[in-house]
Amino acid sequence: MTTSPYREFSRYYDRVIGNVVAPTIKRNIEQSRRRYSISFASAADIGCGTGQLLHYLSRHCAVLYGVDGSLEMLRQARRRTRDKNVLFLHQDLRALRLPRPVDLITCTFDTLNYLTMPDQLKRTFQRIRDNLREGGHVIFDIITGAGERRRRLVRQRVLLPEAIGLWLVAIDGRRRRSRVEMRWRTSGNDGLPRLRQEVHIQRWYPLRLLCKFLGQCGLCVRGIHDAETYQPASRHTWWALFVAYRPPLNEWA
Repeated sequence: MTTSPYREFSRYYDRVIGNVVAPTIKRNIEQSRRRYSISFASAADIGCGTGQLLHYLSRHCAVLYGVDGSLEMLRQARRRTRDKNVLFLHQDLRALRLPRPVDLITCTFDTLNYLTMPDQLKRTFQRIRDNLREGGHVIFDIITGAGERRRRLVRQRVLLPEAIGLWLVAIDGRRRRSRVEMRWRTSGNDGLPRLRQEVHIQRWYPLRLLCKFLGQCGLCVRGIHDAETYQPASRHTWWALFVAYRPPLNEWA
């Protein structure tokens, strides 16, 4: 049976990816907060997934929103943050609408790469701007695909106590896309095998285009870093971290 992305994977996400990448994500946010003197009393983590970053953000602000398009991922996030004051919203990022504008919006774990058309990404940047207070910041990471020029196929096997995952990863450097077909085999309560399939499609965006879209949407870039090392980004940066903000009206003037 084919299901929507993260419907099955949400149960295993942290053990396969989340717990491995989360320390780097939190380090990047913390270093950006200090480097750019970012203070915030309210924040939203869009594409919050299982809530890994919400724990960190909850230490710094009183108003916090967790936004995701996957109900299954939101359930995981609620469990993780049940002792935190987080309001969860089930929304498509392209139609983001927070109850109130916030000081900080974060979007990590390559969430924006799921927007496979440039106009979708640009629309999301516009929605981010509209949901930021003047002077508010957005911090996001995104895969640029720098250096990927060929097509290749990778097979991966994921072994967990209660499930076996067979992944078929198709990388197309020319089209700047990746497609991951996940096949999960588990046992039901009756002992019979359950087979589920998900397909994850992502598009990579070059740094120059990202800067162009941010500027067109009224967001000013303060810094771009290599998300793995936090060094300044270069044309070879494959995974980038952006820090941008919504300038006050008097600054535009």
